[in-house]
This record gives sequence, structure tokens and C-alpha cells, in this order.
Amino acid sequence: MTTTHIVFVGHHKDRLIESISALREIPFSKLFLIVGEDESLPGEQIVKKVALDIQSELKKLWDIEIRAIDKKSVLKAANQLLGMIKDEKIAGNDVLLNASGSLRTLSVGAYIAACMTRSRMITSIPKYDNAGEEIGVDEVIEIPVIPVDYPGEEQRHIITLIGDGVESLDSIIFMITPEIQKDSKQFRSERSRLSHHLSKLEEAGFIKKEKRGRNISIRLTELGKMLAEIVISKVI
Repeated sequence: MTTTHIVFVGHHKDRLIESISALREIPFSKLFLIVGEDESLPGEQIVKKVALDIQSELKKLWDIEIRAIDKKSVLKAANQLLGMIKDEKIAGNDVLLNASGSLRTLSVGAYIAACMTRSRMITSIPKYDNAGEEIGVDEVIEIPVIPVDYPGEEQRHIITLIGDGVESLDSIIFMITPEIQKDSKQFRSERSRLSHHLSKLEEAGFIKKEKRGRNISIRLTELGKMLAEIVISKVI
């Protein structure tokens, strides 16, 4: 199986190229060079230039794309990365995330995405000369990924039903059992059962509840949206 290499671009072109070259035993099919969406961020013009230089130097070896994501929001970045990883896994590719050149926020977002999709992640340790100047890569290390303890199958199904949000628990009941009669014994039993599942999902941070009039609406958190994407695409 081939691997898609997701590389977070910083200001050190040589370090990134060396970290990519150090993994030559992995059969990469393509490289995604990650830059920031907001080109007005300090240093982002340098990042874009480094990405273009790497693309120019390595384009004969791999299919290389420059992809832009949010560098300020950890969860938005994680969600964007999740979408890329999902598409690659559906296409039959493994994914490796290379955090050698990333900002701290991107490293955290990348780690969340790696954990949720069970993808590999690496970074490099810079090498310095006696004057303290960076002269390359001392070592490339793999970052252990903690497996996410996903909710059970029924709770994952509830996550997908919530989608863009529902206005009440009753809405979910009718989606699961359209023919059910409200105020029946079966309805009350189903309401109690789903309330239990929703409490567990809320405790885990996948949903949030908001009181609206007499009803309590239910929305997915950013983590919940990521889980829904993974479940729908059958990555897990």
C-alpha cells in the first residue's frame, strides 16, 4: 500500500527535505505541503516560498500538492486535516504526518487528526553546529499516537443522525423509529434509552445541548463533527 506524506511547511527548507529523504524506505505516492490559509500571518510569505521551492525540487519524484489550512484554530485545522486523511484512506492510501516544520498549533491539530484516524506521525530533531546554527537533521522520530476510545456502534449512529443539529431528542427518536407513537410506552422507553446515550456523548465532548424554549436542541461539537466524518466515510 502506498503512503501519502503530509508535510507541514515552516521556514527551514533543508530540514524538511532532509526529513522527507530520511523516510525513503516508505513508498510515498504523493506529498501534501501544508501552508496557512491567511497569507497575512507573520512569516507566511516565507512559508509559501519554501513550499513552492520544495515542490519545484521534488516534483520529479512525487506528485506534490500545496494545501492551505487554518493556522490559528487547532480544532479547525484538525478538521481540515481529517478531511484530507479521510479522502486518502478511502482512496486506499496510508497517511504519514510530518510535523518537522509545523507551528505548535498545527502540531496539536495534526496530533488530534492522527489519533482520530490512527495515522502515523513523525517529527525531526534538528542538528546544530558549535555556533548554535542549524545544519540539518540529527534524527527523525515517530510520535506515539494514542488510539481514540470511540463510542459504541449505536452512539456513532446517533452522531450521524444529529448531523447539522436537531431541535429535540424526540427528533432523533422519530428518525430511528418513524412509525413510533408519541406518548406510548415504547416511546418513553426509547426516550430513556437515547437520553442515556446522549449523556455519554456529551460527557465525552462529542455533542452539546442548548435549551430553546421548552425543547433542548442538540448540536455536534467540532470533535463530534470529526467523528461523524470518520463514521460516514467508514474510516473506522
